[in-house]
Amino acid sequence: MSKLIIRLTNTPLKTIALASFLLLSVGYLDYATGYEVALSFFYILPVLIVTWRINLRAGLMFSVLSAVLWGLNDSWFIFHPYSHPGIPYWNALVRLMFFVTFSILSDYIKSFLQREQVHSNLKSSMIHTVSHEFNNSLTVLSSGLFLLRETEPEPGDAVRLKVLSAMEATRLQMSRYIKNILNEARLDAGKFKLEKTSFALRELVQESVAPMQVILNTRGLALEIKMPEVPVLISADRDAMALIVNNLLANAIKYTPAAGRIIVTISPRGEPVEKMVFSVEDTGIGISLADIDKLTADFYRTEAGKGAAEGFGLGLKITSELLNLHGSRLEIFSEKGKGSRFFFELPALPPHYGETTEKPDNIGE
Repeated sequence: MSKLIIRLTNTPLKTIALASFLLLSVGYLDYATGYEVALSFFYILPVLIVTWRINLRAGLMFSVLSAVLWGLNDSWFIFHPYSHPGIPYWNALVRLMFFVTFSILSDYIKSFLQREQVHSNLKSSMIHTVSHEFNNSLTVLSSGLFLLRETEPEPGDAVRLKVLSAMEATRLQMSRYIKNILNEARLDAGKFKLEKTSFALRELVQESVAPMQVILNTRGLALEIKMPEVPVLISADRDAMALIVNNLLANAIKYTPAAGRIIVTISPRGEPVEKMVFSVEDTGIGISLADIDKLTADFYRTEAGKGAAEGFGLGLKITSELLNLHGSRLEIFSEKGKGSRFFFELPALPPHYGETTEKPDNIGE
């Protein structure tokens, strides 16, 4: 239906023709039905069409035409026994003001949506430009680190080792920023699609923790990992879950002072296991109650967070949105000055999921 309307109003002339046809049709039906059926509201349809598809001036013109035709039906074509001769004119004036107001509001909404579209396009263009520049820098940095590790796998100089560790930490941070920015753009555009597979969450956590060990050592942070001995499978988008885990770990590292402690926990729920709960707990700066609900907003950072570390404030928003796509949600328990705990839960797959029983060779013999 919407495609048909767009096709019928893709030029100003077609729009005016359609609006005129609707106006005359509504006027005739109003005349034909008289008192029995109220059709006065439908006079607004041509006003809406010409305002939305042409401009405000055309909408105001059809506001006048609609009010006039409605007034003629109300006082000339159909006899209404009013107690005062001025009532029909007053009614027509009120109707005209209604149509004009509706036309102005429609034009305002159209202008607002057009500005939002321009803003969205500009944001998308900026995101792609920034991510492209980030990727170029990241490629150069990764190549340089690779060559350094190949030529000098174990630097004997403590200063050189410290510089290499700082460069590796920067590379990881840039990589995470790029993934967050690109995923935010895909989510805004509605182009992000989950590709679920079955995997063990504990293995993904181990893969995520390993490269961050350099940053943990540099900042003097203690990391404790608590996981079940037997891996339990979940069904999720592995890349998205990797970004979620990385964001939560990086967030804890960023806002935990030196000599602090971070605890990563994977705990099963139920017997047999029905849920897997992942949590990251730290002894960092903490979050006030007033700020907790704002953390998943665009580019929001607490005042304490701005003073403690640099960043865009986008990681937790991406994390929350990706978890929502998985049917989960990010939970936050925190107290200012006493650390934070971020956690979420996902359904666990049944035990022995994916296992198949081989057919014996001698069946049928």
